[in-house]
Amino acid sequence: MNTSYLHFNERDLARAGELIRSGKLVAFPTETVYGLGANALDSDAVKSIYAAKGRPADNPLIVHVFDKAQIFDIAAELGDYAKRVIDCVMPAPITIVLPKNSLISDVVTAGLPSVAVRMPLSQQARSFLRAAAVPVAAPSANLSGRPSPTCWQRVREDMDGRISAVLCGEACTVGIESTVLDLTQPVPLVLRPGAVSAEYLSELLGVNVEVLSDPTSKVNSPGVRYKHYAPKVPMVLDLDDDVDKLCAFYDAKLAEGFRPVLWVHQPHRFGNRRAVEMGADDLQAAANLFETMRLLEQDYDFIIASFCRRKGGAYDGPAGRGVLDRLMRACGHNVI
Repeated sequence: MNTSYLHFNERDLARAGELIRSGKLVAFPTETVYGLGANALDSDAVKSIYAAKGRPADNPLIVHVFDKAQIFDIAAELGDYAKRVIDCVMPAPITIVLPKNSLISDVVTAGLPSVAVRMPLSQQARSFLRAAAVPVAAPSANLSGRPSPTCWQRVREDMDGRISAVLCGEACTVGIESTVLDLTQPVPLVLRPGAVSAEYLSELLGVNVEVLSDPTSKVNSPGVRYKHYAPKVPMVLDLDDDVDKLCAFYDAKLAEGFRPVLWVHQPHRFGNRRAVEMGADDLQAAANLFETMRLLEQDYDFIIASFCRRKGGAYDGPAGRGVLDRLMRACGHNVI
């Protein structure tokens, strides 16, 4: 199909809203990554998300809203924890998992009795959702398994000809997907780490918010069941920040005929070897993560990433756990 590239003006926003209501797919910016949206109340439209992405049908989607009042129509019930997060945190890069209302079909939730709901912080995202005037189901706007797009040009790489329109907005500032917080159980559980930390949520809710420890578990969360974020070239992950080990691994790959690159903290430590900075801190690492991954796969044929969350160190902030989660999945848990 012919994909239209729309902008954030009154006419194009109205057009994007019309497309959503007519069952079409529209990609749009949020503060985290670009989303691929369909009318969450239209099962056929939601099915077309899975087709466009090549996404497994048992991988649930997040429903996006522009107003907190919409959550009461989507969720069957809201407990005290949910009300507190909605009142005190949203809009934010956080998704909450709640018991679902019958208004939301099983296609959206992959047959689960729960629904994931998010109200983006991005003003552009909310202006689009307001124009759509319906809840919008949306995963990231990339082919399944690929690094998530954080600018509209990356959406075009994966989705041109597959969807009706792309809203060309600002680059995403957070850079990794939202924190997913399961509130369907007595103890809140972070299913996917992101910019809103478990530590912050624990303080807010007055309870120890746990973090999913086994990422292979079958859980009520979008974006955690399958290999994600993978570049087109082989990638490994180091968790020690051991310069000697990394140099030796790089040299071995070079001897095998690869064109490797080190993706590290403080590239100057690696002499004349090709090295790219991960980021000065965890927030920068998160913001640049997927874009850098896509750039590296264009210039190199083996990525050697290193990420070490030292206490008090460069990657010890609230987004550090989210960055580590994405890197682990991108390399297929191939840790050296």
